[in-house]
Amino acid sequence: MMRILSLLVVILFYFVVPASAQGISPNANTTQKDQVDIKIPAADFTSLKHTKSGRVDKVIDGLTILLKDGTIIRLSSIDIPDFAIWRDAPYSEAALELLQNTLPEGTEVMMYQTRMAKKGRLNRMKHDLAHLMTKKDNIWIQGLLLSHGLARVYTTPNAVEMLDQMLDAETSARNNAMGIWAKDSEYQVITPAQTSDLIGDFVIVEGTVQKAASVRNNIYLNFGKDWKTDFTVMVTPEMRKKLSKQGISALSLAKERIRVRGWLREYNGPLIELELTPVDQSNNQKLPNTPESPSLSTNP
Repeated sequence: MMRILSLLVVILFYFVVPASAQGISPNANTTQKDQVDIKIPAADFTSLKHTKSGRVDKVIDGLTILLKDGTIIRLSSIDIPDFAIWRDAPYSEAALELLQNTLPEGTEVMMYQTRMAKKGRLNRMKHDLAHLMTKKDNIWIQGLLLSHGLARVYTTPNAVEMLDQMLDAETSARNNAMGIWAKDSEYQVITPAQTSDLIGDFVIVEGTVQKAASVRNNIYLNFGKDWKTDFTVMVTPEMRKKLSKQGISALSLAKERIRVRGWLREYNGPLIELELTPVDQSNNQKLPNTPESPSLSTNP
């Protein structure tokens, strides 16, 4: 069984071929015969609160929509890998075009936000962080981008809802090699051996834990024989306690095949610090007794 360890990482980050909301993969490297139909997942917003309805004025970029009343919506809990590059950013460009096709001017939309009214509804720019759905066709915009392989799951501490639904959409796109998950994409899931060349990058890493060790209350999951140079995941004492309350021992992950995501830094080789909870993706379900919790986010 493979487990996915979803990480909570808070960062500051602002910000191919056209495809309709119901149809073709916006993958610049596919031909017409290779293109596949995409099923956009329905969304269950019961964990969120409907805070506003309005009409679209324009799509600003692949993550930002302006409403007629001046509200600026920043799509929460997702990230586009090349969003900050500005030049030669095919996925951001494809996401923008897809949203422009799906949300033309005047489209009625409904905005869903965290139930915590004083925390998690605004970013540093005072833009509304929200999940968005079209009123007429019930198209979940986060699900649209994720299922087309134009975004990846990336939540904040204050946007913890709908993780499983988003991971399902992301997994579907990955299984279909869509967009950022295409075989020739630089944003694919990587192996522990590939991490040394990507220090400072946000990555998704999959591999087998060779050894789990406790050092000064931290748990270190080592993916190679030399802990001084190989890829490692660090589990802090706080996270260790959270896992323990769920009946999960970080030390028991030795010899398990897991997937982690987060920012790579240098500390006796490439390292990611685990700050959240395990998720069992063998059947797209949470591990027993695992509470609702976020994975990652690039929302500013």
